[in-house]
Amino acid sequence: MNVQQHERIARIKQFSRSIYVCLTWIRYFLWVTWPLMAAAIIFSFDSKANITLGNMRIDDVELTIVQRVLIVAFISALFFLALKLANHCRDLIRYFSEGDIFNKQAIDHARKALFSGLIMYGLYLCASLGGWIYTVMQSSPTSVSINGDFIFGMMFFGLMYVLLWALEIGCDLNEESELTI
Repeated sequence: MNVQQHERIARIKQFSRSIYVCLTWIRYFLWVTWPLMAAAIIFSFDSKANITLGNMRIDDVELTIVQRVLIVAFISALFFLALKLANHCRDLIRYFSEGDIFNKQAIDHARKALFSGLIMYGLYLCASLGGWIYTVMQSSPTSVSINGDFIFGMMFFGLMYVLLWALEIGCDLNEESELTI
């Protein structure tokens, strides 16, 4: 094997270890902030809230306890999915740092991470649609604005599926080469 190839593989492994550590800290951060955020929303003494959804801002909204619980449930779903995404990405990167990229377990973690990301993105789109409907109902029909972020999200997930398929093809080729040897 080429010496330059060994250096490149060593750099990829080192960078993967750094990402692994970063994802570990992100996981700890999510575990700590999730209950703090839930407690802050439920037990805040001020009955008025400022809500921001994407580019839309709603100021001084009166929230009942039921509305607060629904907001906490929505945020908890996002945090749960973010934790699943971080865990699966962390496990996938662990395989990269070991140099064992093309195996069934790595592909399984990549698939699960992508699925969690898609569900998170779907929740984001639902919240954005709800905010957009609220804005349209509160303002005149001439001030309707549409955010095109969903197009970039679809392009991102399309690219991620192409990379997942490349991993699957690499795994199949790896298994075939092991059988021929």
